[in-house]
Amino acid sequence: MTTLKKSKGKRTRENILLESRKILNETGVFLTLRELSKIIGITIGGITNYFPTKDHLFMGLAEVYEKELSAPEISESFKNDPSLYSMHTLLSNIMDIQFANRSTIRFISIASQSQKTLFEKVTETWNSRKERPIAMVEALVHKEFLLDSILDEFHLRVFRFQFINTLTTWISSYSLYDFDIPYNQMKPIYLAGMLNTFEPFLSPKGETQYREILKQLTENLEN
Repeated sequence: MTTLKKSKGKRTRENILLESRKILNETGVFLTLRELSKIIGITIGGITNYFPTKDHLFMGLAEVYEKELSAPEISESFKNDPSLYSMHTLLSNIMDIQFANRSTIRFISIASQSQKTLFEKVTETWNSRKERPIAMVEALVHKEFLLDSILDEFHLRVFRFQFINTLTTWISSYSLYDFDIPYNQMKPIYLAGMLNTFEPFLSPKGETQYREILKQLTENLEN
């Protein structure tokens, strides 16, 4: 009986998160929990039983986001065969997940250090991921798609700043400036912007793949 109750409670919690994500993606992040509960069709207690505050709700949504980002199939192509092609696939996969979790990203982007629990969660996630771009660069250098000059400390730090910013802030740009344009129409532009951060360090081998990817993105935009 206890196991059944736990299982039912887990399913209810997951349903609240999925319904909340869908609603907040469309309405924005400023709904109160009471307003959210009315749209979902449950009592306010039905939410606060699992998420006492809005910060707790978004921490739960952040866990969903992290779980989806960490799914093996998201980065499998790049891990098995690092290249600009597989990097393009990886970034495309990440963007789709980010778009599905855009309300979570927006809420976190406006969080302050006074929201201690949420801020600690964000810091923990960042610390676990901040070296990944460097590992990807090293793999691309090893496969001779990038010049090893990118591994110079200054160049690497500048690259990481540009890459992480384009990868993590496009949602804000879309929400503020391009919200009236369908996501699939803007996606090729944002993808090109992310891949552009590699351009100064492309080897001839990398340049060939980069140009082919840009051609494909341009065709996708025109279609």
